[in-house]
Amino acid sequence: MEQNRFKRLWQHWKCPRWRVEKFFPTADLERISREIGFSEQKHAGQIRFVVESRYTNSEVLAGVDPYTRALQWFGQLGVWDTEYNSGVLVYVSFADRMVEIIADRGVGRIVPQEKWQAVCDLMRESFRNEQYVHGLESGLEAVGSVLTECYPRQANTVCHDDLDNDVMMI
Repeated sequence: MEQNRFKRLWQHWKCPRWRVEKFFPTADLERISREIGFSEQKHAGQIRFVVESRYTNSEVLAGVDPYTRALQWFGQLGVWDTEYNSGVLVYVSFADRMVEIIADRGVGRIVPQEKWQAVCDLMRESFRNEQYVHGLESGLEAVGSVLTECYPRQANTVCHDDLDNDVMMI
């Protein structure tokens, strides 16, 4: 157990934000942000992406895991507070090489967890191959497809863009 804790400390220590940002060029993140907006025109969901480079030493030692952290960001960014309870957070813990998807209750009642897990697996595969931007792109495409299939926009419904579309790098 201790060895795993120190290994994880090392993983987080070697992933400062400035180093992680090199894998996600600004132009690519801006393009993905625009694609989030285009995707949201096809379904009633609201998508938010967060890429967190690493946790503090105290967070690692306290055992903070990517799922817990994703829940924190879900609340802090107000992903739960959309008009149709349709927020979806795609959270990437870069140092842990983990992806978590947290869906608000409106989407969660309709979309089975297995679909979200398949998206996480798809993204992690790209990250394993060091194709980080491609991982975000494929994740967005897959999330958009799931939402279009399971939570389509109704014909006469006006959906407001409740969440910022920018990919958040932390």
